[in-house]
Amino acid sequence: MKKKVISTVLIILGLLCIACAGALVYHNYAEDAEAGAASDEAFSCVLEQIPDTVLEGDETGDMMAVDVDGRSFIGTVYVPSLGLLLPIQSEWSSDNAKVSVCRYKGSVYTNDLIVAGHNYSEHFGTLNQLLTGDSVVVTDMNGKSFYYEVVNIETLGSYDLEEMEAGEWDLTLFTCTVGGASRVTVRCEATGETSKVGDVPDIQKAVEESEHVRK
Repeated sequence: MKKKVISTVLIILGLLCIACAGALVYHNYAEDAEAGAASDEAFSCVLEQIPDTVLEGDETGDMMAVDVDGRSFIGTVYVPSLGLLLPIQSEWSSDNAKVSVCRYKGSVYTNDLIVAGHNYSEHFGTLNQLLTGDSVVVTDMNGKSFYYEVVNIETLGSYDLEEMEAGEWDLTLFTCTVGGASRVTVRCEATGETSKVGDVPDIQKAVEESEHVRK
């Protein structure tokens, strides 16, 4: 009788564990979908504020920012091989990161931009799939695109902030791994290619090519 009771209790506990695991999976899926939708909505609003032709901007100061529903954005980042086209918020915070990727520090004008994002599948969750030689494009709010090439992918400790900022990298993208034990860190070098003043912004073509943007 005692063994039967123990067996029943164990079965109930097992079922509860399965139910909790299922609830967690559903929660993560819903949060991921919500983050993707929020990013898409913000991107559309940022795109509307990018001019129809590339403008000559002041590249001696900070990157120009625009307001979208009380949040500040400095442009977009496009990763063709992953089908990602995302708006970049001007400042990192845990709240901002629920909406889109964020500037951690730096600028495209000073060749030291660092962009951070959560590991949502529609934010930076697929960075670990990038390969050396892949292209990354950052577009500012004047419609000017700056082209980069992935040259190094490394995994850093979650608290290794000095190493994250070390080195003379033109562009760094990073996100936490599942569980947050480490950071996937993508280092890029500028190719020297930029879009020309007066041309239609390259981002228009990127929108057509990107698999991320919902129609």
